[in-house]
Amino acid sequence: MTTESKQATRQGVAVLLWSAAATVAVGLVLVGVAAVLAGATAALSAAIGVGLVVSVVSFGVFVVNTVASIMPSATVLVALVTYALQLVVMAAVVLGLARSGMLDGSLDRRWLGGGVALAALVWMIAQIVGAMRARIPLYDLPEAGAR
Repeated sequence: MTTESKQATRQGVAVLLWSAAATVAVGLVLVGVAAVLAGATAALSAAIGVGLVVSVVSFGVFVVNTVASIMPSATVLVALVTYALQLVVMAAVVLGLARSGMLDGSLDRRWLGGGVALAALVWMIAQIVGAMRARIPLYDLPEAGAR
């Protein structure tokens, strides 16, 4: 029995790029809506929220994809640890913004939170759609006649 994967690792990069592009596109729309409805502070807050999600989640997906191509047997463990670290980083950034006082005046906490929530939702949907379109198998089937 082997843990060597036969699938191409480029499919994971395509899903990453698709997810990032979709999230940035929706984020730009949100920034425009925020600018029209609530001004420059709201637009900046929405942009920071979307940018935070795109940067943190992109790095996490890149790490998991890299580990999957190098050592597939460790993929699930690395994915779980990466997810936990993503939550910690996101919480640390928001806590840092709150403690610095930026959420009380320089930034609009509602638009920042809305940007984070919308970007996370769009990322998840785009990643699911991208993975389904790329037809990335859950596991590699054994070749015919192999035991």
